[in-house]
Amino acid sequence: MNAETIHKTRPIVAIGDVHGMTDLLAEALAAADAEGAFPVLLGDLVDKGPDSVGVLRMVVPRLAAGTMAIVRGNHDERLLKSLTKPDGKKTRVLADLMAAADAEELAAQTSAALAAAPYWISVAGHILVHGSFHPEMLNCPSRGQGTDVPRKLKALSLYGETDGSLNDEGYPIRTYAWVSRIPEGLTVVVGHDTRQMHEPLVVDNGQGGRAVFLDTGAAKGGRLSTWTIPALA
Repeated sequence: MNAETIHKTRPIVAIGDVHGMTDLLAEALAAADAEGAFPVLLGDLVDKGPDSVGVLRMVVPRLAAGTMAIVRGNHDERLLKSLTKPDGKKTRVLADLMAAADAEELAAQTSAALAAAPYWISVAGHILVHGSFHPEMLNCPSRGQGTDVPRKLKALSLYGETDGSLNDEGYPIRTYAWVSRIPEGLTVVVGHDTRQMHEPLVVDNGQGGRAVFLDTGAAKGGRLSTWTIPALA
């Protein structure tokens, strides 16, 4: 998938965290297809919602056909490790996947699709990434692809920015200093963090940069939100 090439002739629609909500994803993809737009999922395809395997069945064939792209989310990364590493965490999603009638084929296709997914995608004035942004993403030789991505950028892409401490529930406390580092003219579209549920939260940093928090709690009773980047041509 070459998002920059596609973007010259077609709009791109970023889609927030799906988290196993097949019905919401089907609606979002139908709308994107009707507009002739190319969908990019911002990660976290699985967990929380009722049908992670159903989401994989919808997404994996489109990834293989080149009619969709994804960036890696932390839940997707966990599933990939479960599928490929003997010591990977055994999750409910993995159990559901391996219980499918075509488990072997679907698991292999899912593993290949997730392993090929970039950590971020750059498209004409936008960075699409799951967790958070760092200015080094703009000039990283890897362009977000593969094992050559520096460890720091992988962590920020998957998990966002944290202060190293935990809240009362044992989760990392997220911070947002990265928003102030978005340069003028750049919009960073992220998932991962449900800042509000009725619509995406858009934050202008006062320096010409902008962050769009697209996770609106699809598996928590909220919406599955989208963000359209118009075609250049």
